[in-house]
Amino acid sequence: MNGAREYAEIFGVSQQHGKLFISVGSHARGKTFHVYISPDESPYSFSDMAEVYGIISGQPGWTEAYGWIHRGPWEEDFAKLLEATKKEWQKRNGEEEERKRLLAEAKKLKIETMLKNY
Repeated sequence: MNGAREYAEIFGVSQQHGKLFISVGSHARGKTFHVYISPDESPYSFSDMAEVYGIISGQPGWTEAYGWIHRGPWEEDFAKLLEATKKEWQKRNGEEEERKRLLAEAKKLKIETMLKNY
C-alpha cells in the first residue's frame, strides 16, 4: 500500500478528469490507488485504458508499492490535479476539525454547567 494511502485519502472516490481516470479502492490491508489514461475524455472500461500509476513491486494485498508504471506528460497533469484536490481536501479537513473542536467545547461547557448546578 506504499504510495496509495495518501492519494486515496485525498481523492476519496474514483473520478475522471479529462483523459486521466483516478481509481480509488481498498482491500483487506488498506487503500488502493491507480491512475489510467483513457483514449479520450469519455468513460471507458479498464480494458480500454492504459494503467500509468499503480503497483510496481511487492505482493498485491500485502507488501505492494505504488509508483509510475509509465512516465509521460500525464505526470504533470496529475501533479496539478493533485495540488488542487489536496487544497480542497485540506480545507474540508480544517472545517471538520473546527467543527469537532466546537462540539467538544460545547460538551465541556454543558458538563461544567450541570456540575455547577448540582
